[in-house]
Amino acid sequence: MRQALTAVDGVVDADVSYDDKRADVRYQPAVVQPAALVAAVDGSGFTAEVMPSHGAGS
Repeated sequence: MRQALTAVDGVVDADVSYDDKRADVRYQPAVVQPAALVAAVDGSGFTAEVMPSHGAGS
């Protein structure tokens, strides 16, 4: 899943925890929208939903 996310233009980094069923993604909002990240995860065989940001500076 990490590889699918980091392949998306505008993604700076992605930390994936399969145990926690979570991915923290740092991206450039001017380049990519969260829906594209969800699509990348879905395309890799997993499911995803956008959670509220918990920090400043996505």
